[in-house]
Amino acid sequence: MNKYIIKYTLLVTFLTNISLFLNSDDHNEQSFPGLVSSEIFNMGNGMDMHVERRKTCSQGTVAKHFHPAAGTLVFVLDGKSQSKSSGKWKTYENGEYWFEKSDWVHGGESDAPDLDEVCSDILVIRVAESGKDHTVFIN
Repeated sequence: MNKYIIKYTLLVTFLTNISLFLNSDDHNEQSFPGLVSSEIFNMGNGMDMHVERRKTCSQGTVAKHFHPAAGTLVFVLDGKSQSKSSGKWKTYENGEYWFEKSDWVHGGESDAPDLDEVCSDILVIRVAESGKDHTVFIN
């Protein structure tokens, strides 16, 4: 079997299995719209993995912010979502994902495409230093 197919299959399996554990409405803070669940996993060496599941409809963009540390992986579990992480707007659908590099300022873009009545169910994975905010909002 092609090694890239194996890697993709493992990634999808990993993300799907994590999402099964994230069905609780019990979370500390709702910093983004549609937060369904949020978990923090201690990775050791002073790093934490933050895993969030969000469900939204008609969400064109979020508040302006950035993520310090190691960046963010966003996986579309169901529906459609969008990102400008590649430099231009792209729509992502079921099973697709994108990466947001560390310290990339995004959100609040006036040129965000209108998603109308489109809904999304996404899994967001961020790695950040333990005890520090994984997201910094900009006024």
